[in-house]
Amino acid sequence: MKKTKILILLITLSFPVILYLFLRSYGENEFALPVFFENEDKLYCNDSIVEKSSVIFSDLNQRDSFKIEDVYQVDFKVVHFPNLQDSQIQTIKNELNRVFNTFNDLSLNVLSLIAVGEEETNVNYKSFLAEDRAKTYLYSESHTDWLVNCLFGFPTEEWGSKHPSEETFLVENTLVLLDEDNKIRGYYDGYETKEVDRLILEIRVLLSNK
Repeated sequence: MKKTKILILLITLSFPVILYLFLRSYGENEFALPVFFENEDKLYCNDSIVEKSSVIFSDLNQRDSFKIEDVYQVDFKVVHFPNLQDSQIQTIKNELNRVFNTFNDLSLNVLSLIAVGEEETNVNYKSFLAEDRAKTYLYSESHTDWLVNCLFGFPTEEWGSKHPSEETFLVENTLVLLDEDNKIRGYYDGYETKEVDRLILEIRVLLSNK
């Protein structure tokens, strides 16, 4: 009788482990994130006359210039285009710092891309965030349309209901999550705490699938 109880106990304790291993091997991950625009063009790329190689970013920290592929320095990137004139801009700074604090040991960059007009070349810009893993880049204002609508495919009102994210955000509010392969994995409103919570959750999902 005692041996039978021990056997039943072992089976009971082993079942969750066996089930977990089975699901890991054969189950589908319900939380797998989509890859946006992986097999299709973005709506506003067709009319773009911008050459990708002509888009140059100036790094405020290193005082150097980079092409777009050179600014992707680590596995995970959060890209945004802050509006420096926004009186509520501290809100998005606080939310992005919360992301950094959540993933203290993760190879994660926030790339703040700031448009500069021809008449603003002498403006003394500062890094958008103080965190070491935050990068602030300046680029020519004339390339904003290509970056927003073509390269990153922001879910603006121009898409109507056709954007695959089924969301609509202001450009200056939007955070874009890129994975280690620089594929777009999500769009978020950086001024909304619940949206940044979703960003944090989805970064965790990507980490669990590595």
